Amino acid sequence: MRKEQKNKGLTPVRTARVISSLIALVGMVFLFLERALAAVLEMATEGIQLGLTRYDSFTGRMALQNFAEDRQLFKMLQDAQELLPSVDSVLSFILFIAILLLAIALVGLAMPKSFVHVLVAIKLLKWDGYGVEENGEDVSFRELLNNIGEVPLKKLAIPVVTIIVLVGGFAGIRSCQESAKIANVEAAVEDLEQHTLDYIKAQKAYFARAKKVGGPKALQLPDTSSTEFFEYKITGARFSAFSRVPIEGCPAGTKWSIYSEAKGVFTPDLALYRQPPKIPACINITPNYKNIGRPEKKKVEDPKATDSKDSTAKTQKAK
Repeated sequence: MRKEQKNKGLTPVRTARVISSLIALVGMVFLFLERALAAVLEMATEGIQLGLTRYDSFTGRMALQNFAEDRQLFKMLQDAQELLPSVDSVLSFILFIAILLLAIALVGLAMPKSFVHVLVAIKLLKWDGYGVEENGEDVSFRELLNNIGEVPLKKLAIPVVTIIVLVGGFAGIRSCQESAKIANVEAAVEDLEQHTLDYIKAQKAYFARAKKVGGPKALQLPDTSSTEFFEYKITGARFSAFSRVPIEGCPAGTKWSIYSEAKGVFTPDLALYRQPPKIPACINITPNYKNIGRPEKKKVEDPKATDSKDSTAKTQKAK
């Protein structure tokens, strides 16, 4: 008896594995592309923020007033900064496509027979005589789904769990990143506001006693201090805070400051000039910096509403 020769051609199972390998390769290309673009985006973000910080300084503002090229460059930096959120969304979409392709490839490698049935059913593959039952009738898509449903659960468990883990992991990572980013911003803003308020309170208390502006020794505050997010300095009548790390698009090295001055001769008053940065991203995270230490404005009631309340009360008493 002659031994049956093994089929060395592309059988359905081998074809499914080849296609799955190609899909996995494309998924890895998308993943590499996403990582490379993320690195480029990070460098571009730092460059844009450094450029905006440069134009927020005294010499930068002078250049904007006197040179058209600097104004054009500043406008380009602002336009590029507005595009950064859209680019970040595109990177998230590319990462999702990469994970989806890798999940499909894993399913194809784990269940090649069912995978090739699906490819034939959706007209992506076609073989002469393939997809036809022994009785000569074509296999319908519904019958194909029924056959896939008869696959043992052990074979389905691994790819299904892997897809769930990949998709859930992707969503979880993005959610954790956003939560951590929000938490860091809130912690940084709280740190800045607390140190600024401490300086304002100390300056007001000293001015009430001495009727003059005090330095760090008079205020009993350190001339320099630092936290995780900011470095603080008190030099003469000026309090300054410099960001040590980027905060929600606001670059490292950005400056917030308060200048204290005694105004008046016979009855001097304390004037505090709060100076937040002019970078839009920094303004967004500290929109109320100019109101730190100011008394809250009391809401003035509408006299008409008060009169109506009194008349209603009198009417009820009369009844």
